[in-house]
Amino acid sequence: MRLIDLSDAKGQIRVEFGGCNMKCPYCVHIHQPVKEWTLDEVLDYASKSTTDNVYLGGAEPTLQKDLLPLIEGLHDMGKQVILKSNGMKPDVLEKALPFVYGFVLEIKAPGDDVKAVMEVTGMSEERTQKYLKLLSESMAIAKKKWLRIWIRVIPEYVNAENMPRILPDLEGASEVMLYQFMSNPDFDLPFMGHDTPTPLWSELKELGNMVLEKVSQVRLVGDRGKLVLTK
Repeated sequence: MRLIDLSDAKGQIRVEFGGCNMKCPYCVHIHQPVKEWTLDEVLDYASKSTTDNVYLGGAEPTLQKDLLPLIEGLHDMGKQVILKSNGMKPDVLEKALPFVYGFVLEIKAPGDDVKAVMEVTGMSEERTQKYLKLLSESMAIAKKKWLRIWIRVIPEYVNAENMPRILPDLEGASEVMLYQFMSNPDFDLPFMGHDTPTPLWSELKELGNMVLEKVSQVRLVGDRGKLVLTK
């Protein structure tokens, strides 16, 4: 399997996969070098750790043919696995369901704005329409377990005006994370003229309070650090 990184720190083993089926213009992962690891090597790494929590993320884990054997192996060790995905392979999420603690899925823009989703994913209209359908299926599957929906707040695509159109999709999630675009250079490349953290922290907080209409907990992450909002 192709990995960007494999680490064990701060109470979490992180397996960061390379490769993605999207072309998001702000993505750092598609430019990062990858290293080949075998399934046994990754399982051996995890087995030697006293850390129980495992996060499978990076670019797009569901493209890896050894993902499901990896998840089952981690589960058999007693590890608590969280799988991040862009939602384009709901069949993989369905198969992973018995072996994971939960999921992390991303909403990039209102689902009724195909043009906006095309711009932030770098995909054609036909492929974007298919992605939105698959994402809806993945959301329904993921909501059967613990689910964090994370939203990269790029003001042209996520803002106070269009957030009401996103809110219905958030219902049933365990929590939502709102991430301030460009607040961590390890996460983003400049996009739409933004090369500094945006929107303002106060605007991020406003969005967080709107999201609390649908979920019980919202995490804000940005240049002011982290803040948890609860009902």
